[in-house]
Amino acid sequence: WVGPGTGGLVAYDTPVVFRFADDVRGDIQREVAGVPAVSVSLDDRVQYVRAGTVVERTVDVRVRSADVNPRDVQVSLALPQGLQADSATRTVALRGYDAQQLVSFRVRGRLSAGQHRIVARAVSGGETYEMGYELVDYEHIRRQRIYSPSVVQVSAVDVQVPPALRVGYIAGVSDNVAPALPQLGIAVTTISAADVGSTDLSRFTTIVVGPRAYDAHPELVPANQRLLDFARGGGTLVVQYGQYEMTQPGVMPFPITINRPHDRVTHESAPVTLLDASARVLTVPNRIAGRDFDGWVQERALYMPRTFDERYQPVLAMNDPGEAPNRGAILVAPLGRGTYVYTSLALFRQLPAGVPGA
Repeated sequence: WVGPGTGGLVAYDTPVVFRFADDVRGDIQREVAGVPAVSVSLDDRVQYVRAGTVVERTVDVRVRSADVNPRDVQVSLALPQGLQADSATRTVALRGYDAQQLVSFRVRGRLSAGQHRIVARAVSGGETYEMGYELVDYEHIRRQRIYSPSVVQVSAVDVQVPPALRVGYIAGVSDNVAPALPQLGIAVTTISAADVGSTDLSRFTTIVVGPRAYDAHPELVPANQRLLDFARGGGTLVVQYGQYEMTQPGVMPFPITINRPHDRVTHESAPVTLLDASARVLTVPNRIAGRDFDGWVQERALYMPRTFDERYQPVLAMNDPGEAPNRGAILVAPLGRGTYVYTSLALFRQLPAGVPGA
């Protein structure tokens, strides 16, 4: 503001709002926002494939109009070398504001190991659109739109999958691990924690327990003896990280301790030492090397055991700068005729991010 007598100006910013009355909530004000005339969204923006093998996937593209007038939209995919779609372009009609259409492409081919991109494009009225958004709308906050490019990140991994592998998966908390496994050609069956006591576990070669599953599903604790017996009978039981519930008797086959506050490696690029590069868990069916810890996101491991029974074999050591190495990231123990594996690695963050080493 410039003082009086000088032709003063006052600058004031305020959002443009649309107001209407709600029978319950009364006066409602919604900010007016500019959005693309056509938005393009994809359901699965990160996917895995096995490098060098035949890939067959369905890519679902959702197009949505913000125009009050009808639009014809041409939808296509830009594919990496090695993949082909069943159709170059599909045309859909969007008949007005908020009209939506789902366009599905069947994609087939082979990809070399590495990171690849599938880009979905929509063309309408001479304009090309490669962006979509999700609306976050709650009563207690201002409306938000989260924009993202219409891209599928494809992580092609040179991974060997034993043909007889059959996995039973018990989901944990914020668990996005299981969806990645079928993409790599692994046969996966989801088992609810409540059904562990009655499910025929003999049809699986491996059972994987998701992160913090014992905390989220108290009914899993009394049924845990069946999981341990599965390993004793010759199966492989893989348990992802838990918190202090993992120190309760009967949860793990042999005792561990977790410090308070817990040991954690928060630097995603912290050095990782392979304690025994010849350990079976690091060599069969895939050789795990230092490069498999490249490109990790947010952290390496959390709630790492500080001490553990001598029957566990540690295979990794890691630590944040200035801290002592912790060997609790992967613990392996023979159990009867089978194997028990406990890992505090943050796989639940890495797999949804497409990290190949994970």
